[in-house]
Amino acid sequence: MTTYGELVSMCLDNLKVVSDDSHFQKEHIIFLLDKFRSFILKKQYTDIKKEIPESNYQTICLDLESSNTFTGDSCGTNNYLKSKQEIPNILTLGNTNINTADYFQGNLSYVNRERFKYVGSKYQKNTIYSTIGPDNHLYVKSANPQAYHLCRIQVTGIFEDSVKAAELSCNTGTEESCDILDKTFPLEEGLVPTLIEGVVNLLSGAVYKPKDAVNDSNDDLDSIARFLARNLKKNWERDDAK
Repeated sequence: MTTYGELVSMCLDNLKVVSDDSHFQKEHIIFLLDKFRSFILKKQYTDIKKEIPESNYQTICLDLESSNTFTGDSCGTNNYLKSKQEIPNILTLGNTNINTADYFQGNLSYVNRERFKYVGSKYQKNTIYSTIGPDNHLYVKSANPQAYHLCRIQVTGIFEDSVKAAELSCNTGTEESCDILDKTFPLEEGLVPTLIEGVVNLLSGAVYKPKDAVNDSNDDLDSIARFLARNLKKNWERDDAK
């Protein structure tokens, strides 16, 4: 598996051939790596029925606390568990799984927000329901009062912002560096060359001509140009506003 630091080094090594790499910041390269990763995965797997390798997924852990409010619950009398942390945006690719990090004998089911307001009955007492609220927090609800003793939840998915997801990664009990450069970059090895090529060509001012991993008639050059124009501008504007 390739780390963020290794990918940054690969990009800088390639940039030395075509440009002076001294003015490239590692943080900006990581930002671009993340944006290209989302684009490549969407192109590779959207509308294609094929299994997505686990190396593209991340698992985060969220701490839970009691809450009696949920958007859409006008009465505000129901009890919920709510994640203390916000969940990074999850791409609509592959399977998103939400599991209990603590031991509990019962099922956990993810439902949409509208259904979440009405689920739970004595016939489904052992089922734990969850949903992601409009505030990007995870909410948990169950007819079984024991479910409210849960203190942590695990979410596995393909996150759009892998850096934020890495910050919420679960502590497995092994000593792990907090430096993002030492963490594993969530992308299958076969797509790494395309990723590096895209970032290097963008930073060096070259025309990006991605290798089409999917045999289709889409204009990759036009797609990547529009994708970067939308996403990079939005992020830079948010950074300037801070």
